[in-house]
Amino acid sequence: MEESAKVRRLEDRLKVSQREGIIKRLVLKPSLEENIKLLKAVAGPSPDVVFRRLTVGEGRVKVAVFHIENLSDSLLVEKLIRMLGLGTRLSRMGPVTEQELFSQLKEQWLQSSEVCETDTIDEVWNALVEGNSVVVFHGIARALACSTQGYDKRAVDEPQSETVIRGPRDGFIESISTNISLVRRRLKTPNLWIENFTLGRLSRTRVVMLYIKGLASEELVQEVRQRVNRIKIDAVLESGYVEEFIEDNPFSIFPLVFRTERPDRVAACLLEGKVAVMTDGTPFVLVVPMDFPMLLQAPDDYYEKVPVGSFLRLLRLVAFIGSIILPGTYVAVVRFHPELIPTNLLLRITGAKEGVPFPIVFEVFMMELLFELLREAGIRLPRVIGPAVSIVGALVLGEAAIRAGLVSPPVVIIVALTAIASFTVPTFSFGIAARLVRFIFILLGGALGLFGIQFGLLFMIILLASLRSFGYPFLAPLAPLIVSDLKDIFSRMFRWSFIRRPKLTGAREPVRQPQGQMPGPGREKEEKEKNLQGAKDKWSGKR
Repeated sequence: MEESAKVRRLEDRLKVSQREGIIKRLVLKPSLEENIKLLKAVAGPSPDVVFRRLTVGEGRVKVAVFHIENLSDSLLVEKLIRMLGLGTRLSRMGPVTEQELFSQLKEQWLQSSEVCETDTIDEVWNALVEGNSVVVFHGIARALACSTQGYDKRAVDEPQSETVIRGPRDGFIESISTNISLVRRRLKTPNLWIENFTLGRLSRTRVVMLYIKGLASEELVQEVRQRVNRIKIDAVLESGYVEEFIEDNPFSIFPLVFRTERPDRVAACLLEGKVAVMTDGTPFVLVVPMDFPMLLQAPDDYYEKVPVGSFLRLLRLVAFIGSIILPGTYVAVVRFHPELIPTNLLLRITGAKEGVPFPIVFEVFMMELLFELLREAGIRLPRVIGPAVSIVGALVLGEAAIRAGLVSPPVVIIVALTAIASFTVPTFSFGIAARLVRFIFILLGGALGLFGIQFGLLFMIILLASLRSFGYPFLAPLAPLIVSDLKDIFSRMFRWSFIRRPKLTGAREPVRQPQGQMPGPGREKEEKEKNLQGAKDKWSGKR
């Protein structure tokens, strides 16, 4: 079909898929006017797509410079136009043909960090939306895309969802180029490889995969590459879109893909042989494979002293388990096993519950649901008033419910303790899953007592042991048991004792650092003597 007919078809009421198909088949023509008509037909009456006609060089070659406002740096575009117009006329290139001008501009005159040659309308448009300026020539069915990116972006700031106590304060932002540079600053090795993908038929979102070549398993890299390449969707607006397509079990309430806003955490995961997936337009980076211990560990643990980090990690684990089973256990004990409670405490609980018209299961369930409503409302409200409203709402509603005789004071205490314990979970996605599981344990405790709590715990452990993240066991190194990796699970070990990487993901280069780096007085002298003795042994061996 002739190009003119294709352009006319774009003006008809075609479906967007048909328009996309036609645009992908359009190629640049030797006529500058035809190319301008093609680009106008593709972009429609978009006022942000601007172009400038010029005559370049002494040969008076006609060109047009296209760019999109607010995606390109206006100063760089002005500099490019000035160089094409005035710069080429003052040069000593003399009268040249269109082909000679094209070659000289590409190889010598365009002073841009990146100059690419394109020959289709689709490539020209992709260059424009990336912030480049495109120079289209008369007499040549090709164009040059020059790097002039300059769109507005948020400054690098502290991560909003991961509080930093000690550690780097920079977090990922919505620019994927900036996010890549944040990881590059920490891992300066050329073996940090980055593969580029474009997802979303309409959004054309840039997605990149990062891994350390020679450290990450080739099977894992290939699996991630295949799963990302399989995504066929119209738009990718956040990394959650990608996560739902690549996770192993979409029906699991527990997260199987780790997400973070912290560059230091991504760098640490890459050093363990894992793979990161970045999506343009979001500060959340995905890391695979994920295991259960990652969800309860915070990077700050590794920056504090070992006893402090170990204590916080154990406290976090106990608080997480308590946040799941505490309300259900209270319901089970009060309803089915009151003999387990000391007599004085049982009398106080019974007296406090006097006059409450609801069964204990409904009482706890209702208070937990009310607290979840307050927490959700506090998150959705503006940040200035959200926390104040949620705290005041909890205090007022709790006090009013007790005065009205709808709930007993011990239930309010249990719900408050559960809420405080749930806040210790450092991973937000895991905290949401724990909140859902808590309601199940309340029902099990109310129906079956402690036997129901025991049954729920066993079922949850079996479920967690059956999960996989990109084929890797979710509960590793607990199930399957890997003794060598247990030292960094329940407590934090000294940095100089991390001799080997995790067995499953870091098996390709298992040794992380040499042994014998434990600090102490006189270590430098011992090292010198050891090296001297080694040199003597080597010399005597040669003789």
